[in-house]
Amino acid sequence: MTACGHENRPAQHLSWQSAALPVPDGSRALVRSATWCAGHWTVVGATADTAGNTRPAVWTSTDGRTWGTVRLHPGSDYYAAREILTSVACSQGRLAMVGAKSGGVHGTARTATWRQRPDGSLAAVHQSYLTFGGTRAVSMNGMEGGPSGFMIAGTRTSGAAIWTSRTGAAFRLHEGLPGLASSRSARTQATDVVPAGRGWLVVGLSTEDDGRLAATVWTPAGPGRWLRRTLPGGDTISTADRIVRVGSGPVVAGLLDGRFGLWRREGVAWTLEGTFGERDPDATSAAYVSGLAWTGSLVVATYSDGTRFRLAVGGTSLDDSALPTSVAVAGDHAVSIATHGSQALLVTDDGRQGRVWLAEVPSPTS
Repeated sequence: MTACGHENRPAQHLSWQSAALPVPDGSRALVRSATWCAGHWTVVGATADTAGNTRPAVWTSTDGRTWGTVRLHPGSDYYAAREILTSVACSQGRLAMVGAKSGGVHGTARTATWRQRPDGSLAAVHQSYLTFGGTRAVSMNGMEGGPSGFMIAGTRTSGAAIWTSRTGAAFRLHEGLPGLASSRSARTQATDVVPAGRGWLVVGLSTEDDGRLAATVWTPAGPGRWLRRTLPGGDTISTADRIVRVGSGPVVAGLLDGRFGLWRREGVAWTLEGTFGERDPDATSAAYVSGLAWTGSLVVATYSDGTRFRLAVGGTSLDDSALPTSVAVAGDHAVSIATHGSQALLVTDDGRQGRVWLAEVPSPTS
């Protein structure tokens, strides 16, 4: 990815500039995900009033410093009008989003996707409850856009699953696919996806017969079929939490025993590129990589050590870089990262205030 042995040193201490997001009086911003699309930054999440009532929210900016809101059309969907948007993606200059709100008799997550209208506003897409929910639902995770449309990675009771859409207007569920779904030898979960060539790569984890959790990558192996590969390294646990495209090929980041691993594909083989960070041995929450992005020369990752969220930047190996604010790990807290060229946009939510931060990531020097 870079040629220098200490290529990440200049980026260890980034200069972050905070920007305020407009919210209704008496409300606060909840931020969850960001992307660059058609000349604009887009941040998604929700607003919450003092009583805890939420409304989906989307903010946009051309420079990452001055932000405005995007008009949303939830229609008559009770839950879409109250959901928290969790992921946003861009395909061929158009946006799509996914969000959820728990409710109903059983308090299950009610999920909706959103498509972009010609005027730039976003409208909730009404689909069958069984497309995202139902008794087979487990989780929906990262959404990504590519040349052929959008894909969402997630898990059903049958194992790892995906949802696809060419336009973002409606998604089709693909579950029980050979190679992707659970088998007799492994139970599978999908966490993220990225376009690769004419297809996609899906990442996640497999629980093997002996109980070991193994970081996993799936590649297409023909119509409706996938090839499962476990990533090298790790004695007790490894997870593939996030994947990103870089100049030399896709890079995966996830937990690797007591640290975090960075894997890179060379040809058809995956190699363990290096490790970064440490899991807090006294943590009571999960350790995982929450965001992964590429500046054109460096990888930027946000991760939970099980106690606090942290930031790491580098090339073939990553070094910790100070976050501009401290965020403890909790169920409604979030930290993630997006990039456009050498600019990095950080979103942080500490349960009291959702904020966005912009920094210029310097190129590595020899």
